[in-house]
Amino acid sequence: MNLLRYSKILIVDDSRFFRVVIKKILTEAKIGMIYYEAVDGKEAISQYVTHKPNLVIIDIIMPGIDGIKATQAITKYDPNAKIIVVSTKDNKETVNAVVNIGKARDYLLKPFDSGQVVMAVSKQLVTSRLKVRNKISNLQH
Repeated sequence: MNLLRYSKILIVDDSRFFRVVIKKILTEAKIGMIYYEAVDGKEAISQYVTHKPNLVIIDIIMPGIDGIKATQAITKYDPNAKIIVVSTKDNKETVNAVVNIGKARDYLLKPFDSGQVVMAVSKQLVTSRLKVRNKISNLQH
């Protein structure tokens, strides 16, 4: 199965505009088949548990449960969760919190261009497919 084309993607941001832009970028690149949306960290966790998407794209700064806490909760629930964090903050503390504490797989800085989004998402989805293929290959030998 082509995971790039047929994946389920959860887009989390309190800005409807941001969610629409991400969805448009992915749709035009023919990445993803089903898109879920959440407006905050609490809804993101709930949507993740309910729909088990292949990838999450989440903003850091949101009301209530922020992106770092939501990422921690999701990776605690599913250690293999693929999460890309997006933020306007470009500092070492934020990147460290996202990657080391939150266990996010990648980090994008706003504003970004569509190529950066496509590259980051493709990298995460293709990597998971290669790992599955390698496991199957190892079992067959």
